[in-house]
Order: sequence, then C-alpha cells, then structure tokens
Amino acid sequence: MVLEMADFGICENPDCQLSYRSLSLTALFSRINAISGMEKRKDDVSGILPHLKPFALFFQFGIHCSRCGEFLYRVIQPTADLQTESEEYIRRSQLNALLEAGYQLRAWGILPFDAP
Repeated sequence: MVLEMADFGICENPDCQLSYRSLSLTALFSRINAISGMEKRKDDVSGILPHLKPFALFFQFGIHCSRCGEFLYRVIQPTADLQTESEEYIRRSQLNALLEAGYQLRAWGILPFDAP
C-alpha cells in the first residue's frame, strides 16, 4: 500500500476546536453525502456548495494546527491490521474519512489546490 500525503492536514488534538472529533463535522459528512447524491441525479449543486465553506477551516495548510499548535494528520493510514473496536482503528478511520472529505471539498472548489 502506498501512503499518500495530503498538502492539508487535520488536527488530532481532541481538545482543540479544530479537532477531528469536533461534533460540527458530523454535518460535513451528511452534506457531502447529500451533494454527492444530487450530482448522481445530475442536479445543480452550485447553490449548496457555499454551505460547505465553514468546514474549510478544519483542513489546514501547514505542519501545525493554527489553534493549538499540534502536528496535523496528513497521511491516510491503513486500518486493515487493527481490530475494528480498538481506539486506534476508530481514530484512524475518523481521520482518514476527513482526509477523503478534504479531497472531495477540493474537487468542489471549497479547498484551494495551492496552499494559501
């Protein structure tokens, strides 16, 4: 498996406002799913995409979190060797899902292709 490093990262610090554990991120995934469904039906999503912009602050360009200073999670990591109930499996799965969401936000023009 080749590990690809994103040019953006996610804060791993559970105490940070920009953490991957933030409850506000739940809405991000439901919005992504809704927009993806609309795209599959060939519906116009241009009016809905701006509602994703508030989530962009969770996807940071740099090495350290702008709020807490912790290192950012930037590489999708394998989970196949972990027990699905383990804390590490859950942590990696959540962080990996956010990195994937970041790539989708980039595809929709919410995240820039070049670091600001």
